[in-house]
Amino acid sequence: MFRSTSSSAGRFFLGLGLGVIASALPMLASSAATGWEIVHDESRLGFEATQQGGRFEGRFEDFRADMRFSADDLAMSRFDVTVATGSINTGSSQRDSNLPDAEWFDTDAFPEAYYVTREIRATTDGYEAVGDLTIRDNTHEVVLPFTWQTEGDRAEMNGAVTIDRVRFGVGQGEWRDPSVAGHEVKVVVDLTLER
Repeated sequence: MFRSTSSSAGRFFLGLGLGVIASALPMLASSAATGWEIVHDESRLGFEATQQGGRFEGRFEDFRADMRFSADDLAMSRFDVTVATGSINTGSSQRDSNLPDAEWFDTDAFPEAYYVTREIRATTDGYEAVGDLTIRDNTHEVVLPFTWQTEGDRAEMNGAVTIDRVRFGVGQGEWRDPSVAGHEVKVVVDLTLER
């Protein structure tokens, strides 16, 4: 009799627990951050830099990202970005042929750069992603402020951050001289996305 009662109680609490879990699953699913795909024809991962005092712009033609973002679920939001550094385009054939070399991106040894977020948080102006940027096996924290606007099944993400290229080993030898090439590089993110 005692065993029977204990068994009945066990089945009751097990059933109750399963019921609670089952009822919570739809809420967990609905609060999960939305997955987004980049519309590459309408997006730009670019940068602004200086060479001998003159400003120039460039972009990376080949990049991909696992992007999950919901304003009401920042804890589950993340951006994991991979960039093919050899796909750089600055509009100058001479510059573009030099940048993959060992003094710059060394694309033979390090064909890709990565940005992996650890946290996305709200700010007074929008959001910021706290993550690790890796270029040439040099990894440093980079905080990217950005805005995000959603309309239907599409979204726009815009952000910019200035980094020191020398910290990542980009531009060695004579290219470390800031009068030849500026150390500060502004990374610009303008993305159009679809659910």
